[in-house]
Amino acid sequence: DLERLLADLPELRLQEADKQNRFKLSYYVELHHDQDQVESVILERMQRAGIKTRLIWSIDDPDGIGLLDILPESASKFHAIEALMEQQGYTFRNTVFCGDSGNDLEVMVSPLQAVVVANAEPEIKEQAREQAAELGNSDQLFVARGGFMGMNGNYSAGMLEGIAHYCPETVDWMGFRMKRASA
Repeated sequence: DLERLLADLPELRLQEADKQNRFKLSYYVELHHDQDQVESVILERMQRAGIKTRLIWSIDDPDGIGLLDILPESASKFHAIEALMEQQGYTFRNTVFCGDSGNDLEVMVSPLQAVVVANAEPEIKEQAREQAAELGNSDQLFVARGGFMGMNGNYSAGMLEGIAHYCPETVDWMGFRMKRASA
């Protein structure tokens, strides 16, 4: 049982039961704790137990707390999205992913068209840019800036801005006609 394997780590505080499931163990981690050190201890224990896991870190900004999800090694948002795309017949050209936190990074830097909404932390935006560049996927990453349809680019406004960036044919459908520069 993974929970028992980590029960003595004071840095980890188990999240509520409704945030757990059969394939995900979720913890709160105070932001002042050394994430690399905590991760190292967890991975060492998992390795000794013969358990292959994936650790996904993010931050709950409103509550000012770190979040840690422990998943099976093969589980990821990107793989889930790929499976849905295949099932529904979508391609990388007609799929757009939007995110704002560390648990979205894997998808934001992938070959999938991705949007980082404007309210994402500056560190997340920078990590996304750097990792996308390293992977040769810079053209598939759009960072919302605001100004589209008079909105600020945060949350769903950033999603709409990104969708308009990748799919300009949707702008009229959104009810806004972009002013085009005349030659």
